[in-house]
Amino acid sequence: MKKLFILGVALIGVFAHAAEQPNVLLIAIDDLNDWIGCLTDKDAPADAGHLTGQGHPQASTPNMDRLAKRGVLFINAHCQAPICRPSRTSFMSGLRPTTSGIYANRPQYDAKAPLKPGSSVPWMTRRFEQAGYDVFVAGKILHGSRNQPLGGTPCFKTGQGPYPPEKLGVPAEIAKPSIWDIGAYPENEEDYTDLRIARWTARNISKPHKTGDNPRFMALGFYNPHLPLFAPKKWFDVAPSKNDVLLGAARDDDMDDVPEIAKRINTRVSFMKAHRWAADNEENLRLTTQAYLACTSAMDGALGELIDALDNSDMAGNTWIVVFSDHGWHLGEKNALAKQTLWTRSTRVPMIIVPPKRMKDMPRGVRCDRPVELLDVYPTLVAAAGLTSKKTDEHLDGLSLLPWLVSPALEKDRPAITTMYAHNHSVVDTRYRYTRYADGSEELYDRQSDPHEFGNLMDRVGVQPQLKAVVEKLAPWIPKKEAGKPDLVDDRVH
Repeated sequence: MKKLFILGVALIGVFAHAAEQPNVLLIAIDDLNDWIGCLTDKDAPADAGHLTGQGHPQASTPNMDRLAKRGVLFINAHCQAPICRPSRTSFMSGLRPTTSGIYANRPQYDAKAPLKPGSSVPWMTRRFEQAGYDVFVAGKILHGSRNQPLGGTPCFKTGQGPYPPEKLGVPAEIAKPSIWDIGAYPENEEDYTDLRIARWTARNISKPHKTGDNPRFMALGFYNPHLPLFAPKKWFDVAPSKNDVLLGAARDDDMDDVPEIAKRINTRVSFMKAHRWAADNEENLRLTTQAYLACTSAMDGALGELIDALDNSDMAGNTWIVVFSDHGWHLGEKNALAKQTLWTRSTRVPMIIVPPKRMKDMPRGVRCDRPVELLDVYPTLVAAAGLTSKKTDEHLDGLSLLPWLVSPALEKDRPAITTMYAHNHSVVDTRYRYTRYADGSEELYDRQSDPHEFGNLMDRVGVQPQLKAVVEKLAPWIPKKEAGKPDLVDDRVH
């Protein structure tokens, strides 16, 4: 760790004394799992129409893929909470849910600053604003697009809509009053929300950047592929048909070795009827999977316009780009169709960090398999911009990833930790996942030999010394203190 510290200090010095302060383009995507081209094992065969490899071979995300070729793709990145509000609060504050006390989606856990009593930790955007950056915010960054605390003038406020007057693909008696629905909408592509967000940001990027102007921090959040699964018709037309689509990895006995508390957590959703409508019927699941892939491609198309605008602007050579999802999403795996679980489908997220083009010696088009966390984005960007402050940074729970941007193969002892409500935590290293629930029940998965986490190994720990050593290594990382309302064990997720 001493060697890592010295390297980190040296890197901060290099970035801090760069000729110009860099711009930042931060892109958050809602509910996107690892079904993107650059995370897909395209050579893996399908087993009876189900996926056997990582990612999804029918996913079409050329713009995510081209960003991965420009920087570092973190293939073992995980969210801090598999629900919108606590995840977004975490990566924008640099604080774990167990530090902020924000574990769930209900309004009383809405994000407020300061999040940690007695500290001076500002939101990431505010931190850059205080350092003289012009901040632009668009779309969904905090949950429900409640972005007012983030600062930023101008700010493009928009909800996810528009919504059709009637349900398109899910029976009204099943989906009302939830946002569950599927279909080609809106009819006019110009009304597609993610495209509007991208184009608003692109217009700001395209404004000439004169000598002496402040650097820019642009934060935008795309809504797709969050429910409802609406996208313009052209994206459904190019998606695989529902009859040809490959379904997520599944096994009939998958839930037999899962603790009861995990099954209960899996059912705490506000749209349970629609959840079962899709999960229990293969035709409906196929329709949902097709729509998810179409919506992912539609979001990627909007991303492409944004990247094109950046490439054609005077900011092209001096901008950090960070793109990630707030958490994953199940499509039938583990008998689930949503998020809010402590399995890989919920916790693993795409994350790509692209250094400015002017930094010609940085690795490009490489993968890093070290465990990283979304809350690492905050300290990474602060360090990259040379804005480090011991007074503030000592309160951050994240870790700067600059050393792994320079040397993606560098060893890393610290795992990634995901929290679901209070008292339920999962720890991931380069190979294993160890989970402990509020009632003390446990799970252990070898993600190398069992990437879909079909087999809970906890019953073998007592007789296999190597597995016992894994638990002894990962268990100490389980958070020992939980701020806020640590008795929270239930919530309704939307």
